Amino acid sequence: MFILNYLLAISLVILSVVKTADLFIESDIALGKIEAKFVAQTRKLLKSSKNDEKGNISLTAAVLSALLSLLLLFFITKMKIDYREAIYRKESYLCFHYMNRQTEKYINEMSIFNWSLSAAFAAQSSGVATAEALEVFKALTIVRNIRHFYYLKKLASNKYCHVPETYSYLKNTPFRVQANLALITNVDETSIMRQKKWSYQYYKNPAGIRLKKSFCLISEFQMQDVYFPNASYTSSEIQMAGLSSLKCFSGPS
Repeated sequence: MFILNYLLAISLVILSVVKTADLFIESDIALGKIEAKFVAQTRKLLKSSKNDEKGNISLTAAVLSALLSLLLLFFITKMKIDYREAIYRKESYLCFHYMNRQTEKYINEMSIFNWSLSAAFAAQSSGVATAEALEVFKALTIVRNIRHFYYLKKLASNKYCHVPETYSYLKNTPFRVQANLALITNVDETSIMRQKKWSYQYYKNPAGIRLKKSFCLISEFQMQDVYFPNASYTSSEIQMAGLSSLKCFSGPS
């Protein structure tokens, strides 16, 4: 009886050990599955995170590229405008200086013609060498008129400026002219001074530039008389600041 009980106890122990081992094995298998599932999900999350990071980097790069392109376009546009404004200023002053110099030169040369015409007319009127004096007088008149129209032509068309930019100079000549711009003269063909002081206004249309950069130029001329003109002028610049060119005619403020 004792032996039977002993064997039964041993059998129970062995059965318990086997069952416990089976439980450990099943638990280990289940734990392995859970671990594998956890690893798979973790890898999936990491991969998704990397893709999102790459997407964010690509989006950031695209935004920066667009901003740099806009900035570059802005500077290129600004440089073009600055260049046009520099050309506008250069052309304005070249034209203005050219017309002033031509006008001053014209006045001085016309005074020489006035002296010559006055002397030739006096010689012709005195009766001494009348035929020769008349020919000289006529020749001087023709040459003087050619010089006068040459001056007008140089104002109207030259490599620095053109009509209507030169309108003020053509309209307000130093000597009196007829409607056809021919000179009005005295009986001895000497030219007649319009006035001792006068002004010219120059305004170039500010195409392609900022209006605040537009300006007009004014010259104040003066001369003494038609024989000793002693011509001189002073110039000034008036900022237009986007206003009408009519401001040019009001003079410096």
